[in-house]
Amino acid sequence: ASRGLGDVYKRQNRHRLATGLKKLNDTNKSIAELRIKLTDLQPMLAKKSEELKVALVRVNADKLVANEKERVVSAEAEIVNKKAAEAKAISDDAETDLNAAKPELEAAELALKSLDKASIVEIKSFPNPPKAVVMVMEACMILLGEKTDWAAIKSVLGDTGAFMNRLLTYDVSKTSEAVLAKVRKNYLSLTEFDPVDVGKKSGAAKVLCIWCLSVSKFQIVIKKVEPKKKKYEEVQTVLATAQAELA
Repeated sequence: ASRGLGDVYKRQNRHRLATGLKKLNDTNKSIAELRIKLTDLQPMLAKKSEELKVALVRVNADKLVANEKERVVSAEAEIVNKKAAEAKAISDDAETDLNAAKPELEAAELALKSLDKASIVEIKSFPNPPKAVVMVMEACMILLGEKTDWAAIKSVLGDTGAFMNRLLTYDVSKTSEAVLAKVRKNYLSLTEFDPVDVGKKSGAAKVLCIWCLSVSKFQIVIKKVEPKKKKYEEVQTVLATAQAELA
């Protein structure tokens, strides 16, 4: 019995040894195959490693470019914001000047609209018009580019509707400085060129007196605003260019 048990142990040991040897052989075979694969992969791994180095260099270069572009964009954005603020300030300043003069101009326009044919006929009907009426009508005619003798004045007043339309649509900005200087010197600067005094002679002449004074004052405002308008346009041009570059 003891001898039979010994044989069993021997067989088991031989089996374990055979199994162990097989696993070892299989492992050695796998290692050999892995070595072959690693050897085959070595050139490719080296290539990938080089490609990675190149890619990292490119990424770093791109980052530098991106940082520089971001700096430029930030600078452009600052220019755009400054120019936009400057343009708004100029526009607001000019608008303030114009708004200050608008009430007077609107009041003159409203007064003109209150005139009717009868009021104009009143002026035409004077055989020997008062000095105050003549003074006001001469100032009006000079502003309208007409002759100032009484016959010419009556002729202009002949078409009441056309005359009123010329006053209501009068473009102050197109009146030459020479014409305005002449009217201011010879008429508007006179103490008697006063709506209240003129109104004592003719209600219609009073309205036209107000109109002449308003035209003169509004032209002064326009002259003051014109450089601001030009500066605004210059700033707007720079702003548009900066916005385009920023975009």
